[in-house]
Amino acid sequence: MASDQRKLEEVRIPMPETEQGDFVREQMMKLKSALLELQNRERVVSQITKPLIQRVTPRLVGVIKENFKKYFEPRMAAFGPLNHGNPKFDRGERTKLLLAAHFVKKNETTEDALFHKIKEEIEDLRKYYNQEDIKDYDNDKLAWMFFVDDCAVLYIAYYFLIGKYEKSFTSDILDLMAFGKLDLFLLENQLPYRVLKILIGSSLSPQLWELSIKEFVNDNLMTNIPSETVSQWLDKQEAKRQDYAHLLDRLRTKLLSGIIEQKSSGVIGRFLLWCGNEAKNRRLFLSIKDLKESGIQVSPNMTCNLRNISFHSNILGSLKMPGLVLNESTASMFMNLVALEKCPDFGNDYAVTSYLCFISSLIQTTEDVKELQVTGILHNYLGSDEEVVDFFRGMSRNLVPNIFLYYDVKDDIQRYCNSWLIRISSNYFSRNWSFLGFSGVIAGLVLTLVQTYFTINPRK
Repeated sequence: MASDQRKLEEVRIPMPETEQGDFVREQMMKLKSALLELQNRERVVSQITKPLIQRVTPRLVGVIKENFKKYFEPRMAAFGPLNHGNPKFDRGERTKLLLAAHFVKKNETTEDALFHKIKEEIEDLRKYYNQEDIKDYDNDKLAWMFFVDDCAVLYIAYYFLIGKYEKSFTSDILDLMAFGKLDLFLLENQLPYRVLKILIGSSLSPQLWELSIKEFVNDNLMTNIPSETVSQWLDKQEAKRQDYAHLLDRLRTKLLSGIIEQKSSGVIGRFLLWCGNEAKNRRLFLSIKDLKESGIQVSPNMTCNLRNISFHSNILGSLKMPGLVLNESTASMFMNLVALEKCPDFGNDYAVTSYLCFISSLIQTTEDVKELQVTGILHNYLGSDEEVVDFFRGMSRNLVPNIFLYYDVKDDIQRYCNSWLIRISSNYFSRNWSFLGFSGVIAGLVLTLVQTYFTINPRK
């Protein structure tokens, strides 16, 4: 108590030399306490390298629609201690044991040898969780749970890598394989990545099992499959990052790794942006349909990096972003990635949350969904176009993005659309936007002004 009092006294807030009443003194003490709490939080965050494996924060559950809560719940199997012991997953427990047996047999080892390797590190592995969540599990129970569950995870990944059906597979195993993409990327179903490394290092062919996990994550990316060049670049980036907290953390890392394209606007494009910057009564950020009517072409780029969204203008505007595969499993992964970013001990830039808010702002109606499918950005396997609109509206509802991500992209789009030349064109030309026919008129008009402008203003 005395120590806390000394810390409070160390927080100095300069005030004029005036007499303070009881109210002011009370409020100053509250502010000092807030400053002390801020200092403590900053110190804790700076020391954390990986977030704890924990439950979805009630704050997120409280703001999403009721039918979205299903995305946080296991379908068939509970992995790890947070959902362990629920009778509805008894069938999954038996199936995981069979998969663990497959892993043991494949590696010509014994369950005893693998279990004891995990048991040797169990005290450190306990630190991956809030102690209150695992207080009912002694070291033996927790180590055995890690052994069975992570053997099952590795064998599921291996099965998807080789794509080979085995006669010994039961219907329960095939069902778990089918639901693997849903259950293995739930926040509350995560397991310490360290356990996977222990098992891989103890296997007959570590390279094979490491490849299985790597390709399993690649196959579950919600964006375009990267090209060979991008894949090689990502491999180098992943080689530098081996301290993942869990499988969901590795998926997030992959989605935010890769090339970020930098494209600058041409002379005419920069002039159009300048005109929009000077415009009064600027319109807010627009939907895909509105962007198209303003002469902006939307197209996919060939990366998996959600940060790789770019806009540039020559005469027509061009917005590029990663392609998106939307189905039941990717919807679940997106929600759990948002939940991961909401964890109070996870210092991050909310990149996935910001991406979802960005793309949700583009999708206002079913026409926007159709246009995104035509351009090749959206591949919809979730349901009808109306369901896609409802999904993005419901998912992004009350989410708070990082306002600095995509700020330049949004600002340039708004300046382009608010340019007086673009407004005149969109008012007097058809909705099909035969802008290429009008581009000569714009070019002739702009070039007479641009030469004078850029002799005075530096290149932007």
